[in-house]
Amino acid sequence: MLKIDIDFHSSLIDYSLTSSVISALDYSCQIVYTSIIVFLNKANSMILKYFSILFLLFITAPGLRAQCNGAAQLCTKRYDQVAYLTTHNAFNSDEGGFSLPNQTYDMETQLNDGVRAFMIDVYNWFGNTVVYHGTGVLGTSPLEDELQKIESFLAANPNEIVTLILECNVSANEIENAINNTGLNSYLHTHQSGLTWPTLQDMITSNERLVVMTDVDDASPSQGWYHYMWDIAVETHYSANSMADFNCDFNRGDSLNDLFILNHFITNSVLGTGMASEAEVINANPYFIERVQMCQSEKSKFPNFITVDFYELGDSKLVVDQINGVAPLSIYGLSSLSDEVAICPNPASDQLVIQSDVASFDNYELFSSTGKNVTSRTHLHKSANSEWTLTISSLESGVYIIRTQKTANRIIVQ
Repeated sequence: MLKIDIDFHSSLIDYSLTSSVISALDYSCQIVYTSIIVFLNKANSMILKYFSILFLLFITAPGLRAQCNGAAQLCTKRYDQVAYLTTHNAFNSDEGGFSLPNQTYDMETQLNDGVRAFMIDVYNWFGNTVVYHGTGVLGTSPLEDELQKIESFLAANPNEIVTLILECNVSANEIENAINNTGLNSYLHTHQSGLTWPTLQDMITSNERLVVMTDVDDASPSQGWYHYMWDIAVETHYSANSMADFNCDFNRGDSLNDLFILNHFITNSVLGTGMASEAEVINANPYFIERVQMCQSEKSKFPNFITVDFYELGDSKLVVDQINGVAPLSIYGLSSLSDEVAICPNPASDQLVIQSDVASFDNYELFSSTGKNVTSRTHLHKSANSEWTLTISSLESGVYIIRTQKTANRIIVQ
């Protein structure tokens, strides 16, 4: 929210936007917002301050309305016309304390990194409704704890839409109890069979920003929000043990269903667990985007749920942005990269050398493929005139953007 406090006696004005709201603004609005704040800090005239505040309200309000799942371009698209970064066995993470994980980070981190759909396995474990993969011996977590992370995110981010894809071994009533107990019932969307899906903006306006699907058809007439997955979606095969096993053939669900789940992960052939080394390869472009585009073309079907293990490895978020028609560089507020900077070696794993006669890297920013600022995890040393050494050893493998006031370049960490 925008907060403006005016003290008429001291002629002071306090004005601030919460960080989550600033991040929801279009990049151009962020620049204008920052410029006005600088001007307000320097302005001596109260009249100038008042007019500046009015203009600030004018430029931020439409900027906030324009964002739908992080991009203005998505607002007018229907739910079934949008791609969502989806995590396979989303809860089964190293950060969450699970053994043999499919993900590095837990669902709270995933949400903050841009994941918008979650595959979750639900079981009854000694009388408790929990999530686990394969066996509870490898780790469990109460379902309500995982759902609470989604509720907190939706409450703090009113322009975001989230999807739950459940492999369910408990009843619809048990799922409903967990939904109600965590407050997610106020966000539920019910899709009427035979009708078109609403646009993202319509879902945001009505605050119906949570879609729930299940692989068990046991919903009562009063549980219309609990969608039987194979009435509305179709998937590719989920049991690939190597890249050679990938194809675009449909598995469960009817090919005429609205939604398309494109499974893009490799699991251990014996244990059925995630493999980070394989994810690092298959999640990287150009292979990843080419496979998604091939399946889209071959099946004449838009891929909605692009499902991965270890989403932070490779280019998962960039692939989803590209399929959505959002310029991949837009998550950094950029329209193009620079060609006046030399970076070597690139890819690199420990250190790299940057050379440029046109830009200073003394004040640089480094962003991950999800748009997260990771500058603090690196160290820059000026080794000569127009030359800097950047230490990147603490970064995970993936694609990054290094930005200065004049330049922007891609760095690959291996």
